[in-house]
Amino acid sequence: MNTFFGTSPWVQRMFPRYGDIVRVAPDEVSFATEEAWDDIYCHRASNGPYYGHSPFLKNPIWWGEVPGCAETIVDASTTRNHERMGKIIGNCFTNKALAEEEPSLHEKVAESGSRSAIINIVDCTYHPWVLEIFSYFKLGALFSTLQFYNTFAQLIIRVLPAKMVEAQEKNYHWACQKVHHRLNLEVQRRDFMSRLLPHFSPDADLENNFYVLTVAGSETCGTVLSGTTNYLIKTPALRKLTEEVRRAFPRPEMLTFDALSTLPYLNAVIKEGLRLSPPVGGALAHVVPKGSDTVCGVWLPGGTNVGVHQWSLYRSATKFHKATILVPERWLTPALGDPKSPYHADHRHAVQAFSTGSWACIGKELGLAELRLILARMVWNFNLEIPLKVQKEGFDVQLVPRADLHL
Repeated sequence: MNTFFGTSPWVQRMFPRYGDIVRVAPDEVSFATEEAWDDIYCHRASNGPYYGHSPFLKNPIWWGEVPGCAETIVDASTTRNHERMGKIIGNCFTNKALAEEEPSLHEKVAESGSRSAIINIVDCTYHPWVLEIFSYFKLGALFSTLQFYNTFAQLIIRVLPAKMVEAQEKNYHWACQKVHHRLNLEVQRRDFMSRLLPHFSPDADLENNFYVLTVAGSETCGTVLSGTTNYLIKTPALRKLTEEVRRAFPRPEMLTFDALSTLPYLNAVIKEGLRLSPPVGGALAHVVPKGSDTVCGVWLPGGTNVGVHQWSLYRSATKFHKATILVPERWLTPALGDPKSPYHADHRHAVQAFSTGSWACIGKELGLAELRLILARMVWNFNLEIPLKVQKEGFDVQLVPRADLHL
């Protein structure tokens, strides 16, 4: 139920009490240490000092292939299939591809408006497709959890509201309609579709992989931006970020992907936002390979479910100074180079919000570019404030257009 409702406070409470390695179920071990990222998600050589290590594949309960649907990069059953799809879909995220997609992203961000308003950064008006994606995530979490309790699974599934199941089907059909609408365009263009068409069949393969890309890239950035904004408006970091962006860019058309990637404070804010509001707060579940293997020096039998619990690791008081407070300065050069800085010893490498190794998010660079552009454009256009009358604590934000802005 914690998974279904998006909360897992009991897991976070376990680590301060029992240490960085906690068995949270008879066959599941959760880690809150940066070394586990390498042992679980990265390739460990099968010879030399690491002789005998095999890949830790994704847990099929959470990542398994959907019956009757084509395999995708997310649920690829073997490392060979995953690498094959990664090479194909990776064509969508090269520097050249991102440069070609940049104008359309600028166009979408510019549509956000420039009027004064109090907005709720979470309970706003969503596109119906996004609402269906939320239902998809909830239903997927519930179905996956039920697989641990076979005795009750069928009973619970029978009493589920029909609209929850319908939402998942509607969500998939929406994606398929978008795919075929793009395929039927008379004027062709260079985009994700044009890069994948030579490699995927126009039906099941293309539909399924585009569905995955849509879901993976929908509310992930929204989660990070909502959380980051919530923290920003309560700290001096907002003023520093605003000054950096406005000083660097006199005109909005100057906020390009390349230019934004060079701003130290903006990038530090985003890294800190990914630490405090990661798109995936729990663990990306993988399985110890057949036989046995070790994680962080701990022997585990084959079939054990393992993962890095990101929420607990990123907010650990033993890993980060002032762990629950947004402090972009922990990512900047003074903290890195000065042993006297209270943030010098922070475990920055522990933050892997896009995962790492061969299983890392293939759209990481696009995601970072979107985060930089949206956040920078927001503070360039508006002064952000906490409203005098707050209806929902932590979510209401006052947007006031810049007094000196005359476009």
